[in-house]
Amino acid sequence: MKPYEYVKPTTWSTAITEQGGTIQFNTETTIKGGAGNDAAAYVKALTDGLDEYFNGGDWEEGAEEAIPCEFRPKGTEPTTQQIVLMQDRSVEFDPRKSIYDDSTFTKGEAVAGDFLFSEATPQAALFSFRQTFLDHHIMSGFTLNGLTQTAEKLLKDFEMSCGATIAKILTTSSSTEVKALTGLSKNPRERAEDIIDGLTMNINQAVGTSLSDFVLLIPAKEVAGLERAAQRAGLSDVEDLLGCGSQFYSGADLGIFMLPKGMSSLSFRKDSNGAVWQIHATRNPNAMAWDVEVIGVADVVTQAKVQLKLANPADPKEKLQVELVDFPMVTRVTLAD
Repeated sequence: MKPYEYVKPTTWSTAITEQGGTIQFNTETTIKGGAGNDAAAYVKALTDGLDEYFNGGDWEEGAEEAIPCEFRPKGTEPTTQQIVLMQDRSVEFDPRKSIYDDSTFTKGEAVAGDFLFSEATPQAALFSFRQTFLDHHIMSGFTLNGLTQTAEKLLKDFEMSCGATIAKILTTSSSTEVKALTGLSKNPRERAEDIIDGLTMNINQAVGTSLSDFVLLIPAKEVAGLERAAQRAGLSDVEDLLGCGSQFYSGADLGIFMLPKGMSSLSFRKDSNGAVWQIHATRNPNAMAWDVEVIGVADVVTQAKVQLKLANPADPKEKLQVELVDFPMVTRVTLAD
């Protein structure tokens, strides 16, 4: 078998371009001897591999280990989470008019034992990733090992991009409270210790008592420092160092998000075929290339609500007024040197 040899195609597809012309390309070429030089064969192998990983069960299993999530059939609503508060917690909310007089309330007390409900945020997360593969790049030849490395890099970048989408939604959620860490060291080990200490001091005791009760969403710029600190501590990875699950996100540094595992989740929507992710390969004749796109949608279940009993200003023991208000469940810890 000669290098870059592939089976002669027997089936061709015809596409009509925007200019009214036609273009033919095959979809049944196969890579031989671990190498090839046909763009259609490259894209088909890539999309088949992505579809098998995302919709074949491997990705769902890994996602459930990384962060609480559910995969629901098409046309159904996200599952509402509910737990009992573990301790009293003061809650600030938008002004509510008192039923007793003309005064307004902006603060109340959520009492241990009250039920806390968590539902989807008003804005769902649309995960989308597109990469263009030019014909003349592939025609020079490729190998299966190179294709595998490309797929692994694509998946890693996509994972961090998905994390960035979630982080942006959490910044606008009414159930996210902000805490600031300042004076962080520039030394990786000391900076990691400062971050862990800061997270520990800002645990929301109403929904968790230790870092192991949370999943952390961390900016990508902190990856190298945390990994270095873990190595110097003789640990295998960042999660061993932090003592909890962690995910990283790319883009702007929005801080570290502390998501309680018992109350927050991602609710992924399946299509009519039961697939969570849509894998598309589209011919781009103007660029002489293929566009490969991965699309998925999930609801971010982090919008927490609690019912507060507001006291009569004239008689604090009388609590006939009940209001449903937002509860600060997710903690966003901003980092500053």
